[in-house]
Amino acid sequence: MSKQSTSFWNFSNQLYDRDDVSTACLHLQNEFQFDVNLLLFCCWAAHFDETLSPDSWDRILEFSRQWRKEVVQPLRDVRSWMKGESHHYIENTEFSVLRERIKMDELAAEKFQQEYMEKSVAEVPKQSSEFSAARAQDYFNKLARANSQEISEEISTQLQILIDAVEKITK
Repeated sequence: MSKQSTSFWNFSNQLYDRDDVSTACLHLQNEFQFDVNLLLFCCWAAHFDETLSPDSWDRILEFSRQWRKEVVQPLRDVRSWMKGESHHYIENTEFSVLRERIKMDELAAEKFQQEYMEKSVAEVPKQSSEFSAARAQDYFNKLARANSQEISEEISTQLQILIDAVEKITK
């Protein structure tokens, strides 16, 4: 994988579609409040020889926290509420169309976040290397610390699913 040929968005879609990856990501999101885009970013960034600078990492974390709080989470909350209420509106196709539009807006917001994150590491040399599970784990540890989260055995098991999937798609 090279940074020039595989954008973060394309990489994350390819990874997320792998067996068990979406389940692991959503489990980490719902149970431990990890941002799925940040988890995927840790895997993507682990392909580059240069480690992210503390400034880049802080910028990405701060933007992601704010973006999730002000944009992604409100869209997700509305979409989830509508899903739970859909039985009241079974006959109303406009309700379903609106829910689908909100889902697409949520996806567009996540894509914007990923594009911002990728641009935030523009100073990283364009040299890619083999995926480094150790580098990914280091990024996961930094993410956990930023979330004031200990990496428990349960979290570690879910993160290992991501690492295993990346290793499969990069061989």
